[in-house]
Amino acid sequence: MRSPVIWQHPDLSLPHPFDTIFFDVDGVLIETSKSFRAANIAVTEYIVGTLNQLEWRQNERAQLVTLEDIGIFKQAGGFNNDWDMCYLLSTLETARLREWRGTSLAQRSTVEWGALAHEAAEQGQGGRPWVEATFPASACTDYETIVNIFNESYWGVEELQRRFGREPRYLPDATGFVHNEKMLFEPDFFSDLQQAGITRLGMITGRVGPEVDSALERLEKYCGGRWWDVVVSSTLYTKPDPQALRYAIARVGAQGGLYIGDTADDLDLVRRYKATKSADEPIFVAAMVVKEDEIDIYRQRGADVLVHSVESLPGFLTALEEF
Repeated sequence: MRSPVIWQHPDLSLPHPFDTIFFDVDGVLIETSKSFRAANIAVTEYIVGTLNQLEWRQNERAQLVTLEDIGIFKQAGGFNNDWDMCYLLSTLETARLREWRGTSLAQRSTVEWGALAHEAAEQGQGGRPWVEATFPASACTDYETIVNIFNESYWGVEELQRRFGREPRYLPDATGFVHNEKMLFEPDFFSDLQQAGITRLGMITGRVGPEVDSALERLEKYCGGRWWDVVVSSTLYTKPDPQALRYAIARVGAQGGLYIGDTADDLDLVRRYKATKSADEPIFVAAMVVKEDEIDIYRQRGADVLVHSVESLPGFLTALEEF
């Protein structure tokens, strides 16, 4: 049984016709807490512990950062890109253990840092630029090095060789977190959407290059064919740039619909589109896949629809037809 809609804005203005749905990929269509987010943790610990040779009770198997820490910065906005997330986390933890050791800044909580990151994102100054303006330069690792370590951690040796044609430089024994990814929907999900009148489908993702290719290969195999009409990767437009949504709309000829994501940058993509929408552009609403502790956050920030799973959408569409 598919899960119900958690909440819908009481003053929600729905598009008529409603013919299009665009999806974020990670956390919406593909479960990534054990892949991308696990790689965020592993890369941060490698940079801080191995490259920077800092101690944080590794011998006791204490985690330097947690999934909850990552969630805080995903909610903040500006860190949809996992390379940027690793850049932030490795810089923050290095500064806590070295540059700020013994100071009040080292004791500042992740929740407090997340609030500052969100404030910067709301002012259009978040993400990587905020890291470089906020933390000591000596705590930052060369960005290209972070990208290389992340790719080795996420892909593993075999996939790194196949997709990048190179051998690992840092993690020669990495098996690859990519193999942990699973689908978050049933194989007939998109057929159900099409039967409900959704004639245009696509994805707007923070993935780039081989990450996109890998996801599309697995989605096609799992669903028994291609269901999407457009894919907008971060190489084209980086969320929350509303041009990503405009590009997708133009490519499929959307008349109105919904975009569904799971991070602050996903919500801001639609918010910024709405704020700059001309009278002749189609209406799009923002749906969010949320955990229990995120419901109030995204209600307050202006989401239109909240769900626990993308599988709630067929029921949402059925309710629209009845309405």
